[in-house]
Amino acid sequence: MLRARRNDPCPCGSGKKYKNCCMRQDQMSASRELDMTQIEGALLNELYRYAQTPRFGRDMTEAFNFYWGGRYELEGLFEVDVVDARRTVEWFMHDYRTSTDRRTVLDLFIERETANMPEEAMAVLRAWNASVIGLFRVAARPVDGRTTLVDLLREEMHEVYDASLARNAWEGDLVVGRLFEMAHGKRMSLMTMLLPAEMEEDLVDYVTNAYHLFREEHPGANWERFLRENGHIMNAYLLSNRAEAFHRLIGPGTRFHNPALTRDKLREMTAERVRERQLEESAGEVPAERRSAGGIILPGVESGESEEGQSPASPGILVPGRDF
Repeated sequence: MLRARRNDPCPCGSGKKYKNCCMRQDQMSASRELDMTQIEGALLNELYRYAQTPRFGRDMTEAFNFYWGGRYELEGLFEVDVVDARRTVEWFMHDYRTSTDRRTVLDLFIERETANMPEEAMAVLRAWNASVIGLFRVAARPVDGRTTLVDLLREEMHEVYDASLARNAWEGDLVVGRLFEMAHGKRMSLMTMLLPAEMEEDLVDYVTNAYHLFREEHPGANWERFLRENGHIMNAYLLSNRAEAFHRLIGPGTRFHNPALTRDKLREMTAERVRERQLEESAGEVPAERRSAGGIILPGVESGESEEGQSPASPGILVPGRDF
């Protein structure tokens, strides 16, 4: 697909010029990819492929719908927004426990797919596996590729060596991502996102209230456990009614992504697909597709292939879109 030029209509369909809509966010996303090391890029490609193999098809479908708070056509996300698709897969690989193993995809990949990998690659995988989602504030203007972050949940300070973050973050910005530590310093995960400072109080309140509810059910649980079991929590907030008051500050034309727009497009696309299928069925033209019990297309399952595993149990984690 050809890249949009500054004065072209934005590919998102907003009707605005690209430079006044999604260009800034696309540039920031590309910047993060360019700052990855060759080993990190290769490992992510391998992980993406592994996560989307047929053995995880049913889990991916359930995880996708859970993360976005509804029942949607799975392939629709990749058509609507590549950034949100990658962010969903990152959460799925790190945090979602599969229905058959009750372990994460990243855990299983490290155990079963790394026999011949060099130690440098293994160090990256171990660092990724130890990371959890976090909420940070940029404490000061980044200098020389270094950014000082305040962990707003665990009240810690971190100096992060992340060139893309240093280029794009402003003092006071919120940073949502996975902080991981390598021998040469601390880094942020590929799908790290920025949010405006104005959201800090409400977002911290939302996550903290969820944490207190979690501790009522799991006495003695700490932030590490809560965030590992609820890695979707930041996306849940951004999809909730509480975040609507800040929609004027995020989305096209700003430096900040708004996943609620993707959710709305998914709803529209899924409704359209349902209408199309109803018309096909009424005309006696039922497409030969493999679907789950809920009518969702199962990714990676061919028409003659049987489904693996049992129906996933409902995840014991917080429901996206719930207000706290």
